[in-house]
Amino acid sequence: MDSGSMGEDQQVQRTYAGLRSWCLFLAGLSLLDLLITLVLVIIHAANPASIAVTDLTPFVYILTGGSAASTASGVLWLLLRYPKQRKVILVLLCITVGIMVAHLYTINSPATSQCFGTVGVQGCVFDEIRYIPAAQALLSGEKCGPYLDNCNLEHPFLAKAFIAAGIALFGDNDFGWRFFEALLGTLCIPLVFGICVKFTRDNRLALFAAFLIAFETLFFVQSSIAVIDIYMIFFGLLAFLVYVADVHFWKFDRYVISGMLLGLSALSKELGVFMLAFLVFYILVFGAGGRRVRTISSVKMLAVAVALFCVGLQLYDSLFGNSVTTTFVADIQYILSYSASLKVNGFSIFANGQPPYITPFEWFLYYFPVNYDVIHATATTGLRSISYVSVGYFGVPNFIETWFVYIWVPYVVYLGYKRWKGRRDAAHGSPSHKLPGTLWSPGSFAYSSAGSTSTTSSTGPTKPMTYGYQSVQGGEAPAYELARFAALWFAFTFVPYVLIFLYGRVTYPYYILAADPALAIGMAYVMTRRWFPRGIAYILLAAVFGWFFLFYPDKSFLPIWIRALLGY
Repeated sequence: MDSGSMGEDQQVQRTYAGLRSWCLFLAGLSLLDLLITLVLVIIHAANPASIAVTDLTPFVYILTGGSAASTASGVLWLLLRYPKQRKVILVLLCITVGIMVAHLYTINSPATSQCFGTVGVQGCVFDEIRYIPAAQALLSGEKCGPYLDNCNLEHPFLAKAFIAAGIALFGDNDFGWRFFEALLGTLCIPLVFGICVKFTRDNRLALFAAFLIAFETLFFVQSSIAVIDIYMIFFGLLAFLVYVADVHFWKFDRYVISGMLLGLSALSKELGVFMLAFLVFYILVFGAGGRRVRTISSVKMLAVAVALFCVGLQLYDSLFGNSVTTTFVADIQYILSYSASLKVNGFSIFANGQPPYITPFEWFLYYFPVNYDVIHATATTGLRSISYVSVGYFGVPNFIETWFVYIWVPYVVYLGYKRWKGRRDAAHGSPSHKLPGTLWSPGSFAYSSAGSTSTTSSTGPTKPMTYGYQSVQGGEAPAYELARFAALWFAFTFVPYVLIFLYGRVTYPYYILAADPALAIGMAYVMTRRWFPRGIAYILLAAVFGWFFLFYPDKSFLPIWIRALLGY
């Protein structure tokens, strides 16, 4: 390369670096603005006379402008920096923006004037009547204790603080209640994509997984209303991505940062502990380094998460607790005792006030859609009246994705058995099982060649890996590691509810939400294998979208006769 070309290339790199720095600056400014807003909301709640809600208006403009400019510059940087990946980036962008637009289309439905629960508190859809009053109590500085109205102490406070921030920024209305839920639910899509890409470098697999989580009906509905599960999942996904991407910041390694994010996940909803338990187990068993390194790393992450969870609870209890709950210990005791008290003969909830009952065993079979909030309307044309659903929020998963668990989980277990058998045979001196090729070292996110003595990554040297079968050989190995990651993720976020159900505790169908990204990844893994017919894969994607469209909450863009025909 001549000096002119080298100079031009360096100039382009400097341009990219400047754009990336500008993007990170704007993202940091937006995040700082949001954190300041949360602090001001807390100060206002503790002393309403010190700060008026109207004083937060400038922060709305900073957050809106900074986040929009950061997103635009970030997309531009990706398109310029990775020209070969432009189609992939644009497809992911279309999916993500499309889902956010879909959220914004429904965000004000039903109208705020109709949003009052049976107990006279604000809230439209499902459990909004519990969490919106709790957010309003945060804004008013109400002192909270066990079983007091509008406090919702059975769950930690962080998700409700986000709802309170939305009210402070955008008003006490549908948009303010639901904005951050919709935003973070949408951002889960590129997080799932990032996890898949960091494991496999397989763009097709990552796009399939992003598509599947984007059009998962229950995930979309829960992201559209002011409830708390999506905040827990967002911070959990961000923690997983930080771990697999080996993100460092200042003196904090990926274990510390992941631990902090998982602490925030648990502060959003206590069931985030299952996501924490999964990643701790994964690092302990499949992480980089020897047994001692893996143990130290997992304990470090666990300690950070627990410490942040306890400190966060104590901060809340010091500001808002009454004489009964002034310590995080008392808060945790109440959360556990309340949860243990939710026993209804072992059954959880049943659809539309009648059997069949919905238990964890039906989550992956079929159950009638649960009416979160369904408004019927009647239109008269001539002598005929047509009844249709004006707005319909249904609690129902995309069963095409849940049913696929019967394919990808056994397949991953089967591959795991073949791999274990191949390594066992190799250990007993059967060289015929050692096939040449490029192998992937789990936990290190680095590649090595068969027969090498070690691999080197940012986490240090790891043992060479030998696989006995072509199914996890070469380019298939990283995808298998991702599938195993998803299978363990699914196990840790589903099996506990089976045990809780057998104990007799209430298990609601939406508890499966934390496993939804794992289901999307597992299904995408099988659909992108060489042996899986590509035509069938695209038919399945179309069916997933069709199911999503059927249960989309507000189909007012369709003619009334089509809405009546659909029935939802």
